[in-house]
Parts: sequence; C-alpha cells; structure tokens
Amino acid sequence: MKTVVFVDELLLVNFAAAAALLLGAGLLCGRCCTGLRLCVGSAAAAASTLALLAPPWPAPLAILYKIASCCGVVAVCYGVPGARSFARLCGWYAALNGLLCGAVVLPGVQANNLNVLLPVRPGRLLLCCAGVYALLRGLLAVFGRPQRGCFAAVLHLAGAAVPVQAYHDTGFTLQDPLAGRRVVLVQYPPVRSRLPAPLREKLEAHRELYDIGAAPPPGLGVQFVPCAAVTGHCLLPAVPAVLCCGQRRVPGLLAAFCAPDAPTGAWTLLLGDDVAEEAGV
Repeated sequence: MKTVVFVDELLLVNFAAAAALLLGAGLLCGRCCTGLRLCVGSAAAAASTLALLAPPWPAPLAILYKIASCCGVVAVCYGVPGARSFARLCGWYAALNGLLCGAVVLPGVQANNLNVLLPVRPGRLLLCCAGVYALLRGLLAVFGRPQRGCFAAVLHLAGAAVPVQAYHDTGFTLQDPLAGRRVVLVQYPPVRSRLPAPLREKLEAHRELYDIGAAPPPGLGVQFVPCAAVTGHCLLPAVPAVLCCGQRRVPGLLAAFCAPDAPTGAWTLLLGDDVAEEAGV
C-alpha cells in the first residue's frame, strides 16, 4: 500500500517539531538564540527530513547523514560556542530527536533513512510542541537548571599570582572588540589586596572614566573594554592575564575589573564557554 505524502505538510510538521527540539536543547544547556536563527535552523532541519522521500540508503550512510544534519542544524541555530558546549547542544538535540524517532513503534508511523513520518495533523502537532515546551520551562523554573559551582583557579597578571574563585557562565561572551581577545571578568574589591601596588594605582587613578564611559588618557597603561550592562554602557579597565586551573593554562586573556554595588555571589572571576573549555572545566 502506497502512502501519499504532501511535501508542504511534511515540511511544516517537521519545522514545528525541530523548533521545539532546538528550544528544548537550548533550555537544557542554558543557551539562547534569536528568533531568526531559530527559524533558519528549524527550516534547515525540516529540509533535511526530505531524505524520507529518497530511496533507502545503507545504514552507515543514513547514520552519517543524520549526524551531519544534526550538527549542521545546531550550528545554524546556536553557532559553535566552544566544542564542549556545542557537543552538549548536539547531544541533547540528538537525544530529543531519538525520542521522536522512537515513535516508529506507534501505529501508522513510517520511517525511512532514520527520518519518520508522523501521522499527526500540523495544528495538533503545534499545540503538542507548545505544550511540551511550556512544560519544560515550568520544570526548569521550579527545579532550576543544574548549576556549576565555583572552582579554584589562579590568575597571573602584572607579575602577580592572584587566587580566585572562578565561575563558568554560559551566557558570558564579553571580548575585546578590536583584537577579539577573550575576556574574564574579575570583581575588584575581593582581589584588590592581592594586586601589585602599581596596578592598583592605575586602576583607581581614573575610576571615574570607566564609570561614565569616557576615553582613557594616554599613558594610563590599562586597556579599556566596552561592556553593556543592565545599568547601561561602560568601559572596564583590563590588563593582559593568564588563567591557570590545575595543570591547565589559558594564555592570551584580558582580565577586566568591575566593582559591583552589591556582592554578586561566591565568585571572584567570571569566564565564558571558550575559556572554560580550554581550562578543562
């Protein structure tokens, strides 16, 4: 018995399913994306399911195609935020896809080349996807995402070794806009006494400049990194630094200093995905 497949319906159903799976993977990994990237990624995922209409492929080719399409869709939606974070995103997206592929045991479901044809009307699928996404958000709101604790590290800068409590924040993406150097954010008050006196003087000599966002004077010897915060835009003073975590060493960093009005937690140093990956955390 032949099955009639409407391509527009197939694409719409898989677009909606892919959007839900991508959002779910992002929620579980603490990542977010723009609406445009989500739409493009979902469209790419929907287009990849056209392999369902192709003649049956050998199993190795079907598996390779599924892995390549999975990685490509995640890259389109979230970019490549470091190999470890990218692997987590792909893993969750593949796992959620695996649950969907497991639906082949249901009556009326057909599969080909590791792609499934769900006997579900687009409207009902959209409602189901919205419900699952809302449920996932509710569970994360109640129980919270798994939190990474602080870990001990040593920050080498200006000839001094400064012990810090580092925290990996997946949403931290600050970098030097001119040279593209990676930036770690350091709370100034907890580490002030550990810094060399000349550096302390430089950081405090023109503090009003980076509070209001003015240009640094020549000869200050401190680089300024623009930062967009909740309170507005500012310039953070930064100096070259190297981060050491156990036997791992991450060179080529800029340590940007901030002085929050209130304590922001147990951390004294904040780092993003790429630095955390290189540091082995």
